[in-house]
Amino acid sequence: MGEFKVLKSKALIVILSGAENPVKVLLGLNMAWRTMNSGAFEDVKLIFVGQAEDFIAKTDDKEILEAYRQILNNNIMSHACVVIADAYGVTDILIGKKVIMVPSAGGCIAQLMSEGYQPMTF
Repeated sequence: MGEFKVLKSKALIVILSGAENPVKVLLGLNMAWRTMNSGAFEDVKLIFVGQAEDFIAKTDDKEILEAYRQILNNNIMSHACVVIADAYGVTDILIGKKVIMVPSAGGCIAQLMSEGYQPMTF
């Protein structure tokens, strides 16, 4: 029998939750860095959308901050919509957290999906 080449998927973690459901935010962050760190996915990207942008900018939750540190440690690129961030007044904070600001969350998601990333929402 021949060997089969295992093709790995690429994941796009979309975090929509905010202060109303920090457990989902933590779950999404942990899913992102742990699956990247373990090699379960070929690549992982992350996008914060809506209230998630405000939450990740302002949270002081130690578990969430540690999970986000792991995102950075695992070289996972995080994105957020600049229009939404501007509306919440958190653009500079997000940039300081190494979040890549994009003109449109929907456009960013569509682009990454066209590149083979499979979305998972939290």
